[in-house]
Amino acid sequence: MATIRTAWAGDAGRQWALRLLVPLALLALLHLLPVWQPLQRLEYDLFSSLTAPVRPDAGVVVVGIDEPSLAALKTAPPLPRRLHAQLIDALAASGAAGLGIDILFSTPQSPEDDAALARALQGRMPVVLASAEVAVHSGQVAQYQQTVRSVFGQALHGDVGMRPDDDGVQRALPAQGDALWRVLAQATGRSVVPPPPGALLRYYAPEVALPYVHYTQALDPARLLAPGALQGRLLLLGQNTPVGGVDQFTTPLRALGHGSQSGVLLHATALINGLTGDWIVPAHPAGPLLQAVAAIALVAALTRRWRGWLAVWLSVALALLALIGGLCAYLQGVWWPTLPTLVALVLHFNVGATDSYWRERRQRERLRLDFGRYVPPAVVSALIASGEVPAVRGERRVLTLLFSDLAGFTSASERLPPESVAQALNAYFTRMTYAVHRHGGTLDKFIGDAVMAFWNAPVAEPQHAARALACAQDMQLEMQALRSLWAGTPFAELQLRIGLHTGEAAVGHLGSEGRFTYTAVGDAVNTAARLEGANKAFGTGILLSAATRSALPQDPSRPPPLAWLDAVVLAGRSSGIDVYTPCGDAALVAASLALREHVHAGRWGDALACCAEWRARAVHLAPLWAAQADRLQLQVQALADARPLAVAGAAAFAHSLEK
Repeated sequence: MATIRTAWAGDAGRQWALRLLVPLALLALLHLLPVWQPLQRLEYDLFSSLTAPVRPDAGVVVVGIDEPSLAALKTAPPLPRRLHAQLIDALAASGAAGLGIDILFSTPQSPEDDAALARALQGRMPVVLASAEVAVHSGQVAQYQQTVRSVFGQALHGDVGMRPDDDGVQRALPAQGDALWRVLAQATGRSVVPPPPGALLRYYAPEVALPYVHYTQALDPARLLAPGALQGRLLLLGQNTPVGGVDQFTTPLRALGHGSQSGVLLHATALINGLTGDWIVPAHPAGPLLQAVAAIALVAALTRRWRGWLAVWLSVALALLALIGGLCAYLQGVWWPTLPTLVALVLHFNVGATDSYWRERRQRERLRLDFGRYVPPAVVSALIASGEVPAVRGERRVLTLLFSDLAGFTSASERLPPESVAQALNAYFTRMTYAVHRHGGTLDKFIGDAVMAFWNAPVAEPQHAARALACAQDMQLEMQALRSLWAGTPFAELQLRIGLHTGEAAVGHLGSEGRFTYTAVGDAVNTAARLEGANKAFGTGILLSAATRSALPQDPSRPPPLAWLDAVVLAGRSSGIDVYTPCGDAALVAASLALREHVHAGRWGDALACCAEWRARAVHLAPLWAAQADRLQLQVQALADARPLAVAGAAAFAHSLEK
């Protein structure tokens, strides 16, 4: 345990570096992904919507060609230019400082209309007409920009072009030198601070509308407007018909449901921004990134040894500080994205939590899995509590060993997907492990679908053979339950075969200080494994050796309920061993034991009589055992014919049934 604590302390530097570098690498990767820019734009839209201030009074008024005006005039766009001339004269008479018209007069109307508007444009009030840059396609040049101006070439012109982002949202301030709002401000002698590169529009609270008059009101302001309502004002004229969707632009205010505005309203917003210097300037891209680096470096330093709740509170605190700072910066006219910091903190926490989880899991599993796979949980807990590192040593001890295997598993698994096979194996191994541990056994290993376990080590167990046999029977009961769960699948036909043998083996922590396993090796282990395979020949589920039977508690008046099946020669052995299987029929057990005695004594006539008795008892109880009686009868008869005298019966019998 001291070694583990030392390794943990030495690992703190690696953890800090991991929780700093991995989030930064992931953050850099996110910057390259298409999802990053939409997220950053969403943050901007939220900031713009949540912090939209009340519009400052910059003396700007919008004149809208809207539905009520069109209804009153009983006409539709484009309006006759004589009406625009009448409006210019009326506005000049009302004392307006200047007018910007967000309408392209790119083609002539009637001579009378054009002449009327031309005369009005020569009046004392500055009027700026709209121009626009349009893309032109030709056969010689793929695409080029062409400036479209009005037919009134002597008038002032301002570019009304808007440049929305690729998601269709108008965020950028129209900052071109000949923008409509700039030309209008200059024409009326208003001072405008040139916007910095990349300046963004500052949108104002939609609940407080821009000063606005209908087109029909502007035609007769002396009668329809309050006295002095337009005195000294900068006016912007344009179409404002949201229902038709003409000249409509999506704004960041969509985040709170105020999605689009007419172009003339955007020009008015830009004019107010320019007159008051109230635009939004993006911060240098390196600033927010450096803030993100500093944030995760601070959290990583304060949680060098990972503490989940401390990391949560620190991350939340820094995230709130970043949000507050970003909001304050936005209110001051600086767009300082907080997304890099928020994402970096989330990534740092997830990397830290994941790393902590896997480190703790590895530390627990280093003890629990190395020991819990072969000893009961109580023993594992004691080993962990003691903090002792197991020594690399071995000892010879008499063990009762158990091998189990699933007959037909390979063919059944080939008919199912790997996930189903893994799920079934997990259920099988779980139940078998519980059975071994319930009976105080040591689970050595899983070998494919086979299970190896033993008793009498590491803790001495005088009843090791009895407990192993009880475990084998319990495992068969668990297998019955599993087959019920697997009903309707190929696994429902699987059979569990178990071999038990008692003998001396080398047992202990075999391996090195860094990697070891608690296991048993020796001839007894091999014998138990081969007994498991011998079940196939007898059609049995449990097969145990005579050594295991001899190690069971002996009561002359009540022998163990084990039927003798045969004397077999296993691979790698030169002599045969008696094999037994659990049997609940006392008469059949007695007949099988009597048969064994007669065979060992070479009393072939008595042995044949026992075979007949065995078959008579087994034919109704277990047909497979009846077939075994027939096989034994044939072997006994052959030996009786070949050796009528009482010679070494057991040796000859075992040799003739070599498997």
